[in-house]
Amino acid sequence: MKAYLFFPILAIVLFSCNTYADKKDNANIKINDVSIVYDQCGKGDTTLLFIHGWCINKEYWDDQLKHFCEKYKVVALDLPGFGGSGKNRTEWTFEQYTDDILEFIRAEKLKNVILIGHSMSGDILLLMGAKYPEEVIGIVGIDNLKKPGSEFSEEEKRDIESFFSMMDSSFSGTVEGYTKANLFPRAADTVYVNRVIKDFKMNDSVIAIKVLRSLLAISQKERDMMQQLKHTLYLVNSDPDSTHIDSLQKYCKASAEVVYVHGTGHYPMIEKSAEFNAALENVISMIGNKQ
Repeated sequence: MKAYLFFPILAIVLFSCNTYADKKDNANIKINDVSIVYDQCGKGDTTLLFIHGWCINKEYWDDQLKHFCEKYKVVALDLPGFGGSGKNRTEWTFEQYTDDILEFIRAEKLKNVILIGHSMSGDILLLMGAKYPEEVIGIVGIDNLKKPGSEFSEEEKRDIESFFSMMDSSFSGTVEGYTKANLFPRAADTVYVNRVIKDFKMNDSVIAIKVLRSLLAISQKERDMMQQLKHTLYLVNSDPDSTHIDSLQKYCKASAEVVYVHGTGHYPMIEKSAEFNAALENVISMIGNKQ
């Protein structure tokens, strides 16, 4: 099997208003010795805390801040290593990211937190939900966790290492090819494709590769983490790739629910923001009804 056949494996694992402008605040805070930058708006009793995916940043949630800040306290941050947040670490694990989120929630005294994570951040949701369920009232994955991860076969491991060799040789070329081939349907708007490619290429490749290796490692533990969840796992997923809801409900101790945004690639929050916001509103209502 050739290295390019690893792409579908990675795809599974990953997966202006003046009123708003006046209320949006930009801030930063030091968590675990790393500076974290974030945007926030609104003063509601419930906090929507948005976490971005691999090699992108908090700006991918701008339409959500605009939409939800009238009703909720809304926060979107840059994870360490990405966007404007600090890069002063040598190791990049999802256990560290989960601890970052925990300490951020506590430091900012966020209440009634619904944690919303795109792509790779689905595994942060699972770790938070399994280890610190009392810190959140709900977890929502965005185009991720479509199939519970399991241990890779030897053939898949070889393909993965071939892919990492390609990234080591040409990070920019490899992520561009991967993005075009796997993260958008054929009819995708070129503006979105080019935006993602540009943002991918702006990242520190050493950090990006270390985070991706950590993602692949933690993804193999998803079934165990799901079995420890005390909250329902909600997903807002795009529909070109199927979500294995039967498998999710099998492993998620507190059940799983999926709401779809139709006809987008891996970034429904920017590709069809109005439809995505309506779907997320539906999920937030479902979480509220369980409180």
